[in-house]
Amino acid sequence: MRKARTLQCQDGHPDTAEALWDLSRPAHGIARVACVLALALAAIGPAPARADGSDGCLEADWIAEARAFVAEETGIPAPEACVRMASKARLDGLVFAVGIGVSHGETVAAVYVPATREILLADDLDPGTPIARSYLVHELVHAQQFTSRVHEHVRCPGVLEADAYGTQALYLSTWGLREEAFLLQILGMFQSACGYSY
Repeated sequence: MRKARTLQCQDGHPDTAEALWDLSRPAHGIARVACVLALALAAIGPAPARADGSDGCLEADWIAEARAFVAEETGIPAPEACVRMASKARLDGLVFAVGIGVSHGETVAAVYVPATREILLADDLDPGTPIARSYLVHELVHAQQFTSRVHEHVRCPGVLEADAYGTQALYLSTWGLREEAFLLQILGMFQSACGYSY
């Protein structure tokens, strides 16, 4: 899979070093949760994971736009994955029950479930915003990774997260959200440091 292009920071931004320092503390916890989640979801096999109360997959222009972006940026067609909305409690239950068993204040915005080929998005996300759509972009990258079996050949799950965060950051930068994109790139760098001690 082709890596997302690196973003350039604005020169003279006085908060860049401070933002990196502030980001490193919560990033460790997020990185730990993401790594455990990637391993757990790859291992759960055919366990069902359906969103609360929805029988059908969502179809909307914003979903098609996210799929097209991922396909264009990665050079690989985005696989068909059923997109559903789910409660935060449901998402947290999927992640923390399978992963580490307890949340440390983190919340989950979206999850890709390989066994059912579903992307579950938090039902409080507003798909009219680029931030919310960026979570779909992130999970579509994971859908590509699992469909092409890339997850079987990486040295650690953090590599998968780094790729997804990089594409998500690129998506946000196309909408002019450079600071958010920069922070996601840093988070992706933490994720890809497989030997990094938390």
